[in-house]
Amino acid sequence: MSEEKNRKDGKSGRPKVVKKSEIGSQKSEEGIGSAFDIPNSEINNPEINKSEIEHPTSEIKNKSEIENRKSEMEVHHHPEVEKKGLKEYLLEGLMIFIAVMMGFFAESIREHIADREHEKQSIESLVKAVASDTVQLHHVMLEAAGSIKAINSLMGLKNLDLTRPANNQKFYLFSMAGFSNDTYFRSNEGALQQLNSSGTLRLISNRATVDSIFKYELLNKTIAAQEADDYFVFKEMLTTMAKVQDLSFFQDTSAVRKQLAGAAGVQYTFMSSKLLPISNDKVLMQTYFNYASLYMAIKSSYNYMLEKQLDFSRRLIIYLKTTYDLQ
Repeated sequence: MSEEKNRKDGKSGRPKVVKKSEIGSQKSEEGIGSAFDIPNSEINNPEINKSEIEHPTSEIKNKSEIENRKSEMEVHHHPEVEKKGLKEYLLEGLMIFIAVMMGFFAESIREHIADREHEKQSIESLVKAVASDTVQLHHVMLEAAGSIKAINSLMGLKNLDLTRPANNQKFYLFSMAGFSNDTYFRSNEGALQQLNSSGTLRLISNRATVDSIFKYELLNKTIAAQEADDYFVFKEMLTTMAKVQDLSFFQDTSAVRKQLAGAAGVQYTFMSSKLLPISNDKVLMQTYFNYASLYMAIKSSYNYMLEKQLDFSRRLIIYLKTTYDLQ
């Protein structure tokens, strides 16, 4: 009975065998203890409690440092931005607009100054070209006037006896003086072409200046058209002369002396009163005088255009120099 009772109570009469692992676990359990195992002397010791409060554990320190770093990072990545009012936004927009407009105006002023300088240089070149044209116009006009005067004198011999030595020699001299000159005006168009090709002409804001340049160019074209008519009749006249007169006579130095006479060209002087050959064909002679009369009319018209262009050129030079303050 006692053995059965002992078995029920978990006890036996045999000594209980304890394993090493169980001994170790028991010791560890005994070593850990609990709060109730702390002696009262330690709990009631104020010095120990104060040291524990003033010097927290390293674990608590690490945790507070991490939290501080997190708070610093949050402040760095999410700064507090002061909100702007509507007036501030409008002021900033206005300042940007003013800056852009000032840059635009500065660029426009710079381009305007460059265009005006380029315009002035082009006008200065045009003035020089027109000045050279005036010199040439004056020279061509003198030669044209000499031809007209000689032909006019030739026309006075139409109804005279050309077998007389004086009339015979005059016929040759007036013919050679009237029809040996084919000098024509050639405008210096380099400056005008530069104005048109470079687009400088469109930069000229003064309408009177543009109109004056166009008029000068138009007069040059009109002169060139008249020159074509002049040259056509001139060639016909030379062909007729070769049939009426013996032009090789002017190469005979024993009979004719040649001398330069400036703008009038070559001046011929006969060394003898020998009669020179002239055609007796009345129809041919009539044709000859008809061409002479026609050529004199065309040459007079050409010379009038030259005079008109010369006058306009001189006034154009004065106008451009005054307008653009050129020396």
